[in-house]
Amino acid sequence: MPVSVRVLAGLILTLLLLPFALSIAVSFSPSRFLEAPSGVWTLDWYREFFGSVRWTRALINSLLIAVMTVVVSSTTALAAAIAFVRYQMRWRAPLEVALLAPLFMPSAAMAFGMLVFFRETGLQGSHIGLALGHSVIATPVAYLALRASLEGVDANLEAAARGLGAGPWRVFLHITLPLISPGVFVACVFCFLLSLNEVTLSLFLSARNSETLPRVIWPNLRFAITPLVAAASGVLLAITVPIVLLAARWFRFTIYPSHPSRDGDS
Repeated sequence: MPVSVRVLAGLILTLLLLPFALSIAVSFSPSRFLEAPSGVWTLDWYREFFGSVRWTRALINSLLIAVMTVVVSSTTALAAAIAFVRYQMRWRAPLEVALLAPLFMPSAAMAFGMLVFFRETGLQGSHIGLALGHSVIATPVAYLALRASLEGVDANLEAAARGLGAGPWRVFLHITLPLISPGVFVACVFCFLLSLNEVTLSLFLSARNSETLPRVIWPNLRFAITPLVAAASGVLLAITVPIVLLAARWFRFTIYPSHPSRDGDS
């Protein structure tokens, strides 16, 4: 790789990671203002975060809603991927466009529509309502990952299993699902992280008892900026980064398994 390309890649990586590093540094500052610690580091802001009922409840809500979103969106996306890839559907194109539409719609307009609908159905401000709202934007992403995985599976393997007498569920559980498991894992990770960091829908759909962590961070950014916000961001990063690294490592060794070197073969 040319030196110029390496330098450019290093600069881009630095620009991407610098805001996260500064946020983490500020979260350890003893000052009540947003400034990096100068020689003195403290965990006071993290103690305040975990000692606050509102902040810890928001964290628990975020994790709970993210898990619910994973279940709803990954299940829906998997069913859609199987239907669109394995079966010749007359209305496949318009249905697929409708499924992917949330990717291109303004978040605020979509959130307002959900607010009106959930108020009429009694789901506004509930954990279920938030999970359903997050699933609307997470399902298209999960669908794209699962569709790509399913298109890479030879349909003849499933046909052979059916020819040997296996039923639809047995074919799915023993043939299809193991082969698309990398795509399922990636889809679940995407859904979890999208829900965990979603702001716009949470601003519209949450209530006092269902506030998510990004929802609580938002007003503090506008009216009372302290390192407590940086500590909350640090907690989100502490959850997000290990998941991303684990997913990348698992995906690498699952999709691109290492091969024995030629020296070892000789």
